[in-house]
Amino acid sequence: MNRHLFTLTFATLCSIAGCAQVPAFRAALPSQIDTRDKAIAIIGDLQQTSAFVRAVRRREDNAQPQQRLLADLHSTADDLAALVIVGDLVFTARSKKDWAHFDDLISPLAERIPVLPAMGNHDYPCFLVQWCRSGKLSRGVAERFPWIAPGQAFSVSAGRIRLLFLDSESGLESQGAWLREQLAAVAGDFAAALVFYHRPAFSNSIDKGAHGDEDVQRFIVPVLNTAALPTVAFAGHIHGYEHIIRDGVHHITTAGGGGPRGPMPAGSRQDAYAGPDCVSEDGEVLRPFNYLLLRMTAQALRIEVRGFCRGDPTVRLLDSIEVEL
Repeated sequence: MNRHLFTLTFATLCSIAGCAQVPAFRAALPSQIDTRDKAIAIIGDLQQTSAFVRAVRRREDNAQPQQRLLADLHSTADDLAALVIVGDLVFTARSKKDWAHFDDLISPLAERIPVLPAMGNHDYPCFLVQWCRSGKLSRGVAERFPWIAPGQAFSVSAGRIRLLFLDSESGLESQGAWLREQLAAVAGDFAAALVFYHRPAFSNSIDKGAHGDEDVQRFIVPVLNTAALPTVAFAGHIHGYEHIIRDGVHHITTAGGGGPRGPMPAGSRQDAYAGPDCVSEDGEVLRPFNYLLLRMTAQALRIEVRGFCRGDPTVRLLDSIEVEL
């Protein structure tokens, strides 16, 4: 058998038998991120929902919008210091196909800048983690982000900003204690702290019952409320976008990276989002597909919300936020 025929035969057998999918990148946890004249991009919920779930639950297929959103994100690569993903990197953590799709989306950026994820429920082999904790992350996560462990927080410095990552799927009580210690320790040396996790503390989502995660409210929110330096919390999970201010703390949900969006109430008084809404074919209010660009100035954190509704001609600036330092 010649080499070319052997290669074709091996590839065919792999497609049938499910050979191990080789990761396109292996990220390292940086000791420091250089943010001089550069932005930090933040995106969430990149998973592609399965055709079965879309059919049974009548959820939208966002394959094309996701490619369009990521193309816009990639176009900013020269302006980026890092990319943060606030969970749900894939739909099925055991799926080689899903991880190959994630690689297609992210590896062009991972080759140039640090990629830092917070773990979401879909990133565990059993994504109903609250009911069936296995204590193990998926092989797909371990192969690409080897420093991550279940329920284990971590942090990175980015100039005068401290980035703190939590796992909202497991062990939040101990992580809340860790977060309190971290925020106290950096208060005199850093201008601001950014806290990233998957499940938002607060939400107005109609199909999620208009409430946030109770464990995050119990163990994390009190720590954020008593921080001695400006602190902004970023989450995903509720597919869309929300900006809720509670007790002076900005809680921003950016989960419009590809997962099927759920309905939002129009003009909610609990949401500081000032940009446009989208309307589904059924007349439901949806939030645009989106990602964030965060920059630091001498006086403020400046957060740009970029995105689009399905029928919009371009990806554009939807809203902007300034958090005074």
